[in-house]
Amino acid sequence: MASRPLADNSFFTHLATGRLLVDGEFPRSNPFLWTGTKFPMPSWWWSGVLGLVDKVAGGAGIRVLAGLLAFVLGALLVRLTRRVGPDAARPAGDVAVDGDRTLLAVVAPPALTLFALDPYLNARPQIVGFVLLAVTVLVWRERLSPWWLLPVFVTWVNVHGTWLYGVLVLGLLVAAEAVDTRRLGRRAFELAGAAVGGVALGGLLYPDRFALVLLPTRQFGDAVEREAIRSYQEWAPLRAGDPVGWAFAALVLTAVWGCVRTRRWAMAAVALLLAVMGVTSSRMVPVAVVGLVPFAAMGIDGIGSLKVPTGRAASAVAAVGVAICLVAGVMAVTTDAYSLGTYPVAAVDYLEERGLVADPDVRVVSEDFVGNYLELRFGSRANAYVDDRPDARTLLDYKAMRMMEPDWQQALDRVDADVVVFQTDRKFTTAVAQLPEWTVVTTKGSYTVLCRDRVLDRCR
Repeated sequence: MASRPLADNSFFTHLATGRLLVDGEFPRSNPFLWTGTKFPMPSWWWSGVLGLVDKVAGGAGIRVLAGLLAFVLGALLVRLTRRVGPDAARPAGDVAVDGDRTLLAVVAPPALTLFALDPYLNARPQIVGFVLLAVTVLVWRERLSPWWLLPVFVTWVNVHGTWLYGVLVLGLLVAAEAVDTRRLGRRAFELAGAAVGGVALGGLLYPDRFALVLLPTRQFGDAVEREAIRSYQEWAPLRAGDPVGWAFAALVLTAVWGCVRTRRWAMAAVALLLAVMGVTSSRMVPVAVVGLVPFAAMGIDGIGSLKVPTGRAASAVAAVGVAICLVAGVMAVTTDAYSLGTYPVAAVDYLEERGLVADPDVRVVSEDFVGNYLELRFGSRANAYVDDRPDARTLLDYKAMRMMEPDWQQALDRVDADVVVFQTDRKFTTAVAQLPEWTVVTTKGSYTVLCRDRVLDRCR
């Protein structure tokens, strides 16, 4: 799943950033947008890794890397289904022998989780965040040394913004455990100290110290920033009928039952809280499902007669797994690295031939994912209007145009655009074509190119 051809628009910007880092540039403001925005470069460690892999092995290498990370994530999810031994001072319902687990309890929670994660299993930095979240839950659950969390959070802060939710999930688990066991021991403080220490040290390692750590306070502390965040599709509530929602609901129900059957009442409340977080924001679903895996396994355990395979049966299953990994790796290096069928490749070719794209003197307005494509194609010369991380004001203007809000024309006037490249079936495209100063010059695939009167001669 993760080693599919590269097509995610956000990934394109991370790769373009990584290429700049490899070339020795560290942008202090968004180098890809003509609208500009000062920003702490998120995920800069991951962007650097992408840039290095791209330079050495191209897109095929990045696909293999994404597949390897997904393999690690899957292995961690399976590990999280293990029962915890009696030395972990857990309630009596969770002390059975690990090898006696039913197969369904081992397979179903990771499978449901990976299904829910499917849209996010790609080369974006969040896949590293999911791995680190799984490690965090594992450290807590199996009572590993709390100081593993120090390097985990140092890395996490510089790789992806989900570190904040990692702190939240860890805090909820530790607090619920203290309530259920009626004991707040030294280990709880060690876990908290290691996580906080990792966040602090990670913040120090960013060139603009603590800019990444303080970014959430800027985003959630400003009304305009909050309004802009709400306009992101990934922050919208989980849609009714979404297949991901069914997998999520199954995990929540089995996790709550797993907590109830072992009399972990506070932990059941945490499972319900994670459910609420996922329902109210689809971006929180991945965080919630990873955190729910061990409790869902507890709820399913005992169902069915098939046990976890051992001996030759286990070897046969492992051989199948290795074969799948090899097939994925071969496909990653022998098929096209990128899948750009949904992007305006032909339309951008048309504009490039006429010097009307990647030119600081020409303002091109396009959809956000098209901006990401321009960044992949032209790097810091992209001169895009918007991508998936513009400043808040630009994002609100873009939303007004794309959603045809009442002030859409004022938003278009404010950007003073020369060229518009938009999907043909958008109402915005039809509306702009009816304005006297705009002319449709060509349609390429599913995209229409419109030019303003002042550049019309160059457009034809």
